[in-house]
Amino acid sequence: MDWFRKLIVGTILATMVLLPGLTLYGEQVTISLMMWGGAVEEQEVRGYLAAFNEVYPDIQVEIIRPADYWPKLMSMIAAGTPPDVFYMGFPEFVTYHELGALLDLQPFVDATPDFNAIDFFPGTLDAFRDRETGHLYGVPKDWSTYVVYYNVAMFEEAGLPTPNELFGYGQWSWYDFLEVAKALTQDTDGDGQVDVYGFAYNFPGRWKLLPPAFGADWVQAPDKVVVDTPEFAEAIQFLADLALVHGVMPGVTELAEMSAPDWFANQKAAMFIVGRWMTMKFKTLPFEWDIAPVPYYRDLYTWVDLVAYCVARDSQNPEAAWNLVNFLTGPQGQELVAQAGHAIPTRMSVAHSPAFIEALPELGIHNSVHLLPITTGPITVFNHWGEVWTAINRGLEPVWTGEKTAAEVLPEIQAEIDRILAED
Repeated sequence: MDWFRKLIVGTILATMVLLPGLTLYGEQVTISLMMWGGAVEEQEVRGYLAAFNEVYPDIQVEIIRPADYWPKLMSMIAAGTPPDVFYMGFPEFVTYHELGALLDLQPFVDATPDFNAIDFFPGTLDAFRDRETGHLYGVPKDWSTYVVYYNVAMFEEAGLPTPNELFGYGQWSWYDFLEVAKALTQDTDGDGQVDVYGFAYNFPGRWKLLPPAFGADWVQAPDKVVVDTPEFAEAIQFLADLALVHGVMPGVTELAEMSAPDWFANQKAAMFIVGRWMTMKFKTLPFEWDIAPVPYYRDLYTWVDLVAYCVARDSQNPEAAWNLVNFLTGPQGQELVAQAGHAIPTRMSVAHSPAFIEALPELGIHNSVHLLPITTGPITVFNHWGEVWTAINRGLEPVWTGEKTAAEVLPEIQAEIDRILAED
């Protein structure tokens, strides 16, 4: 019977070698996961990892959460000691892929029968593909459309329909929104100073929401970014004037003293626009709030933020890293994301299931608003993203302070964009 015993042992060992995540003799593998976000997000991620370890007990994951995410990631890659798995935004992907810092995940995808690529929302996988080969270099971990967060009691006290009702009535254009914000802006103590704003927004950095709604087709191709148009100017000026002219929004000075989400959280602003991730912070607020679609104008539009898990090309444990990525982006991992209020699951089967639609039932918020068929984008990013984005942000600074109009600064910004894109 020795031959039979040897055959059984040999078969078991061969199986252990072939199965992903298993190692001989129960040997532990340790990999690192680098993330951004606050302590609440880290706590949620640790919950995801606990579920992962129920499936892969031999893979331990160490979390790295630096204060300066992008400089830290770049320095670790340059030093040859990158994290095994890390968050990657879709705009930054272009730079890191061009540097050759990311592992080609296509062989792992091809070897994973239940990966089910068609379950991902359209365009989310494509944002992390090589433009020539089509190979996948990142798997979307979550995504988020922007929505309006609003204080329910403030709308009731002002006798106003809710933003969801106004959207249903067809009365939720950006100019309708302005009138609502005026009605909600209050000087509660009569000293001539605004105490409660109708709206708060991180507008110096998140202006990107408005131009497409105003009809501006500004990202026309990876090598063609056009901002010097009447539509783009109207959108930017409208946003600046919410603070400068209408006084319904904290300006750059007020935002330097307190962030836009804190204006909302402290009930000093009735509305706030941002993505799903803010739900993790807001779910413990001591007042009732809900979410509604962002306003529209010439087009129905909302911005999408999209983040993937990437694996370092120089990872010493690529198989274990893939097992982590595949679990977290699979149905089980995505259900955990949905239930935490962390983000919108990238898998359609989960996003349209009770796991997301009925998430955080104690809050009673309209989670499905995130899934409304409003035009989203751009997911396809442009070349020299960091340089172009910096040029736009710097060029718009005089608009936010009222020193210049949007129409005055956009020609100069356009010239700088054209110069940057011509470098290829």
